Amino acid sequence: MKIAILGTGRVGGTLGRRWSQGGHHVVFGSRTPEDARVKQLLAECGENAEAVSLAQAVQAADVVIMALPWHVAQEELSKHDFDGKVLVDCTNPLNAQFTGLDLGFDTSAAEAIAAWAKGARVVKAFNTVSSAAMADPTFDGQPAAMFYCGDDEQAKAIVGSLAGELGFDAVDAGDLKVARLIEPLAMLYIHMAVNRGWGSRRAFRVVERGG
Repeated sequence: MKIAILGTGRVGGTLGRRWSQGGHHVVFGSRTPEDARVKQLLAECGENAEAVSLAQAVQAADVVIMALPWHVAQEELSKHDFDGKVLVDCTNPLNAQFTGLDLGFDTSAAEAIAAWAKGARVVKAFNTVSSAAMADPTFDGQPAAMFYCGDDEQAKAIVGSLAGELGFDAVDAGDLKVARLIEPLAMLYIHMAVNRGWGSRRAFRVVERGG
């Protein structure tokens, strides 16, 4: 599968490294694809990765990972026609102070992105864990949960499979509007990580009682 990743920061870089090392062809979309930092990322990914412009990345891929900051999402996504591609929204709509969300409960970043990204089949995922957990989602032998949601069942199945390949316990949470709950869950994680000492050492997990 050819996966475009818009953004080369911690989230985009970590996901790209793991999927490229797992055999997927990864196309990083960057405003500065020739930058030394991007070249270093490509070296870490190996032969299955390349870097191009954001527009070229969208055109080249089957699945597009939105790992750019929330505040540039509308400007960037409105430029492209996704033509039925799966678009995975990894963003959290954090306010300027990183103390809360710009949106929540009666709408979500994922729903806004679905409106901005023409022709995209949007799935919310990869926003409730740290990049360290993306690199290694196993905690004492148990996989961290990865909640995802969307309105297209085929698109969700693709994203659930990609999450499972990384080692997550992929949890289908329902329709795209469920992002109104998943995004505040991510804010709870950010609060616990930053203000309550969790750091990247913990993640959410779903447990089930047998019988």
